[in-house]
Amino acid sequence: MTLQLKGGRLLCTATGVDRMGDLWVHQGRVRLSAPEGVQAQVIDCTGKVVTPALVDLDARLCDPGYTWRESLSTGGEAALRGGFTCVVANPETDPVTDDPSFVREVIARAGLESKVEIKVAAALTKGLGGEKLSELGLMAEAGAALFSNADHLVSDSLVLRNALLYARPLGLPVMLRAGDAELESVAVMNEGASSALAGLRGIPAAAEEIGIARLIALARYTGTHVHVLGVSTKLAIAQLKAGLASGAPISGSTTALHCLLNDGEVLASGYDTDTRLMPPLRTEEDRLALLEALADGTLLGVSSAHAPLTRVDKELEFAYATPGALGLETALSCLLSCAPLEHALRALSAGPAKLLGIERSLRDGAPAELLVLDPEAKWTVDPTQFASRSANTPLAGRQLSGVLAAVIHKGECLHPA
Repeated sequence: MTLQLKGGRLLCTATGVDRMGDLWVHQGRVRLSAPEGVQAQVIDCTGKVVTPALVDLDARLCDPGYTWRESLSTGGEAALRGGFTCVVANPETDPVTDDPSFVREVIARAGLESKVEIKVAAALTKGLGGEKLSELGLMAEAGAALFSNADHLVSDSLVLRNALLYARPLGLPVMLRAGDAELESVAVMNEGASSALAGLRGIPAAAEEIGIARLIALARYTGTHVHVLGVSTKLAIAQLKAGLASGAPISGSTTALHCLLNDGEVLASGYDTDTRLMPPLRTEEDRLALLEALADGTLLGVSSAHAPLTRVDKELEFAYATPGALGLETALSCLLSCAPLEHALRALSAGPAKLLGIERSLRDGAPAELLVLDPEAKWTVDPTQFASRSANTPLAGRQLSGVLAAVIHKGECLHPA
C-alpha cells in the first residue's frame, strides 16, 4: 500500500525539517516525492502535523507473569494509541528477564502478539536483586536492546562498577534510576512543604542527587554509557549537565507525568494513590527545571514509565499502595499540555531513538514510522476507554492536548484501525 500524506506540516526534530507539503509512504519507506506509476491512498493532513512516530524507553508490559495487569498484546495496543511504534519492555516480569532464553521468548512472542515493535531491556542483575550479575553477553547475543535494573537500585558500588565494566564491550547502554536506598526507605512522596501538609514521610531530593553523582562517576570511570531514568530534581539536572560537560558517557530522561504534575497533586487529589510514583512527584520548581532541561538538551528524552497496576495494588492507604501509573496512552498529550510541540517530539522520538540506535526521521528513504497529529485538539482522559488492562492514572477527568489522526508503522496505517 502506497500512502500520500497530503497538505500537512512536515516536522522532524531529527533533521530540522519544518515545512508545509506532501509526503509519501512506499514499500515501508518515507518518500519525499511521488513514486512513479503508483496510485496512492490519500490521507488528508490539512491543519495537522506529520512527524516521526514515538519511541519509549521504559514500559512495564508485565508479560510474562503479571498478565492480569498488562500483556504484550494490550501493551502494544496502548502504545499504538499513544503514538509509540517502538517500546522497550522493562525487565520486571515473572520470571525477571535476566536470562537469554527469556529475552528470546519475549522478542519472539512480541513479534506475534504486538502491533508495535517491542525491544527488551535485559536485567542487569539476577532477579533485579543488585547482588549477582546477569549473563549480559549472552543476553546481548539473544537480542537485548539495553540493560536495566528497572526501578531497583544497585546499592553495592562494587557490583555496579563490575556490571558497567562487563557491559562496556557489548556496546549497549545501561539504564538505571538514581537514588539512595536508605534515604528512600519507608518514604512515600517528595520531602518538602507538601509532605509536611499531607502528613506523609518524604523522600528528600538529596537521595536522587547522591545517586546521580555516583552514576556519573562510575560512567566516567568505566567508559560505559549510563542512561539515568526518571530524573526529577533541579539539582540532579545541574549534576547531569556538569557530567555532560566533563565528557562523561552519561544521558538522562524524565517521565511525562513529572513534566506535567508536581507534588501538590497528592494533597489536591485527596491522597489519590495514582499520584504515588517512583521517583515521587517533585516541587513546581523541579518541574519547571525539567522542562528547561528538555528545551536546552540536557535531558535526552522522556519516557512513559508505563506501570499498569490493579485495584488490589492501589486501593490501599497511600503509604501501602504500589508506586506507578499508566503512561503509554497519555505521555504525548502530557508533554503537549506543558511544553512546546518541538520539545515534546524531540523528547519522545528523536532522543530515545538516538539512544537505541534506530532512525525516526522524515529523511527520504527512512523507515515509515509516522504520526499524523493535531497538537491543539483537546480530549478528556477516561481510563475506562484505555486499551490497557489497567486504569491507574492520576489524569482521569483531566483535559489534555493532542489527538492522533493516524499512526503508521512499517508503512501501514494501523491507528485508527
